[in-house]
Amino acid sequence: MKTLTLKNAAMLILAIVFISLLIVGIKYQKQINRLIAYWTIYSNQDSTCKQCGILFQDGISDHESAYRFEGIKPKNDFDDLQKLVDRNKLIEIETTENYIIEPMDASYPVLLPKGIAFINRLAKEYRDLCDQKHIEYIPFRITSITRTKKSVEELRKHNRNAIENSPHLKGKTIDISYITNKKHVRQKDLFVQALTRLKERGLCYVKFEVQKKCLHITCR
Repeated sequence: MKTLTLKNAAMLILAIVFISLLIVGIKYQKQINRLIAYWTIYSNQDSTCKQCGILFQDGISDHESAYRFEGIKPKNDFDDLQKLVDRNKLIEIETTENYIIEPMDASYPVLLPKGIAFINRLAKEYRDLCDQKHIEYIPFRITSITRTKKSVEELRKHNRNAIENSPHLKGKTIDISYITNKKHVRQKDLFVQALTRLKERGLCYVKFEVQKKCLHITCR
């Protein structure tokens, strides 16, 4: 029997590795494609927010003060929120050309009329700035809207920013992601300018949330 040389051993190992990778690639093709897609998205993302830490530092008490005279009572579950929609107390919000409503597990896409009006005003302010600078308008992404007692309870198990008496329970608080494509950094700067203008006019409170990569906004 011929002695296995170091070169032949190396070639055998490479062949085994190649065949193993081929088998794994065939068996887990969907998962691998998903990972590649996630990596492509992640590598093109910009998760910075210049000046946000300085501009947006309204605390919990500020956001709560927006509900002294208006807002819904916290509801137990999404069915209770839907009842308010049926009674026209809350309005369902959907993706438009101005903004994207992301899939949500812990919140329900409904707001008080004032909340809807604020989002539309924010979109107009942002679009006007884009038009002035002659750059493409990129819709902003809303990642959280109105929550319930049950959803907050679940959220608190793995999100340290979630609080029991969350402003999200009361009908006019949203989270907007500041993660964008690297090609759209200029648009993000203009969006921050638009939001800053509304805040300076006394129309909202804003908290920069680093862990969640979002801007926590309550309209006033």
